[in-house]
Amino acid sequence: MRIRRAKSAVVVLSFLAALALAGSGDVSAAAPAASITVPISGTVDGGPESVSLSGSLQIASTLVADTTVTTRKVRLAIKLVNGSGVGLTSGATYIAAGEDRLLRPLALSDHLDVLFPFFRATAGARSARSAMASMTLRFDLRTGSLTSATATFSSPRLAG
Repeated sequence: MRIRRAKSAVVVLSFLAALALAGSGDVSAAAPAASITVPISGTVDGGPESVSLSGSLQIASTLVADTTVTTRKVRLAIKLVNGSGVGLTSGATYIAAGEDRLLRPLALSDHLDVLFPFFRATAGARSARSAMASMTLRFDLRTGSLTSATATFSSPRLAG
């Protein structure tokens, strides 16, 4: 009777250990290491008209401890706030908004291209087009903190 209980205990402990190891990858190391807000502006060309867009990007970074690989990673949360624009031909008002989350290898400098939707205020979101936000981010490699960023809007590049 004691042998069965001992074997059962070993099986249960092994199962719990396997679950703990399986769930240990890609866990945040701490609270967000840094959060910054940077201005963004630029012109998106295309039909029905080119649009001058501007706003701010709120970028939060969190260092991630991934026990399954040796490369350190950073989780980024990027949110476009107060995004607005003006049609260069019609003078119409445009609205831009959105957010994205990415997991990237930690590097001293990183370049990202992220698409955000924008649309004519009177036409609604169903008429949305895409604007590309190109960002250059700089990190403190020791802490994973985001130290600076620059960003511009442009027309999306076609894959080729």
